[in-house]
Amino acid sequence: MILDAAFAMFIERGYEGSSMDAIARKAGVTKPVIYDCYASKEELFTELLEREEERILNQIAAALPDRADEDPERTLEEGLTAFLRAVADSPEAFRVIFLGEGGGNAAIAKRIQRGRAAQVDAIATLVQAWLEQRGASDPETTARLIAHVLTGVSEAAARAVLAEPERFRPDTVGPMLARLIARGERALSPVGPASRRHEPT
Repeated sequence: MILDAAFAMFIERGYEGSSMDAIARKAGVTKPVIYDCYASKEELFTELLEREEERILNQIAAALPDRADEDPERTLEEGLTAFLRAVADSPEAFRVIFLGEGGGNAAIAKRIQRGRAAQVDAIATLVQAWLEQRGASDPETTARLIAHVLTGVSEAAARAVLAEPERFRPDTVGPMLARLIARGERALSPVGPASRRHEPT
């Protein structure tokens, strides 16, 4: 109940504009009840972030195949589209996450940055395996670059879906970004002799 009230308050007033008093009134309880559950507004907001992130990640996981397809573009399309559908289905949840990133609280911003770093690590591991199969000469470095790019592009696309939902729809933006990233990877990735054999001289 308290988290639901805080969710609505943070969306309405932002992090700095939301007080524990206002959240208590929104929840229909006294401020001591709030402090019995959460020692500070930062702790409350962090708990709210964790709840919304878990909800979003579960929604994305349910939409993804059990194992990655051998075709990177198809896997990217499925993953990006699932992510953007989650954004479109739960726009306020993503606004809370983006609010935390830019809300002026350093501890919360660092927490979100740690989550982003974990995403980069996971994506880089997957991409590196694809690059090694293609004979890339420096798969680890290229994979991390692609992972950073993919994370940034995904977040930018999420912001676009939130800002202009009538223009940017997950089922069209997801495939478009997948093509851009998968085909752009060929330009980013230095390839080894096995891959260069088929290039024109």
